[in-house]
Amino acid sequence: MVALAPPYRTRAYVSSLESGASLPLGSLVLGKGATTIAALAELTALSHRSPWTIPCLAVSAREEILEPLLMLVTELRDRLVLVARGAAHSDETAQVVACVRRRPAPGPAALARWVARRLRSRELEAPLRSQFEEGLGFEPTTSGLSVASYSRLFALYGQYTARDWRAVGRLALHAAAGPDAKEHPPAALPFRTATEYAKKYLGMSYHALAERLGWEWVLEASLRTGGYVAASVAALAPDRRPPAPCVRTD
Repeated sequence: MVALAPPYRTRAYVSSLESGASLPLGSLVLGKGATTIAALAELTALSHRSPWTIPCLAVSAREEILEPLLMLVTELRDRLVLVARGAAHSDETAQVVACVRRRPAPGPAALARWVARRLRSRELEAPLRSQFEEGLGFEPTTSGLSVASYSRLFALYGQYTARDWRAVGRLALHAAAGPDAKEHPPAALPFRTATEYAKKYLGMSYHALAERLGWEWVLEASLRTGGYVAASVAALAPDRRPPAPCVRTD
């Protein structure tokens, strides 16, 4: 597996699943090998250990027809990015980044599922989905409680209220849309609001937010800021982390 960390200019080999814990937020991980299924299994295992990374799978031209099947059978179906195999080494990095940028934005169900799995609290999935639907302007799929009722429920698990979760969902979708956020109303956040959210939930500037790809890392950073999960020093922003001994530079 090959990792690309923000700002996505250099590559490093992931030498073990344990090394995935040192990958910075927003890292892309490309799995490639002679056996696609084996590479997919490694990506899945790494995603369990480092769920803030974006899983990318290299496939040959003849395997691209398997995309619907891969998206159906893998638990990474909401996140997996397929990358055509065969690009020159110097072009592969740009190709992976381009494919990730084209990845469809997540829906409320995908966001809620990710958080519930990360916190190992599946009972949170339905309430979170309800709040993400509310925050992103989706038609509600469950009978909603009042904001106060949801906040009392969420208080059993941590400090974020229903309003906080809606804001986190909007910020994650905004980050996923990237430069095209303004063209997607659910993902559009005024600059002032996005800046405020980035500082409050991620502990970083808007500029730092815009430098990273994906949405998984936004959820992860929000959980760390809120004290739901702990972060290792090595998984902080690239300019603040020490050299990682568990990967070797390509």
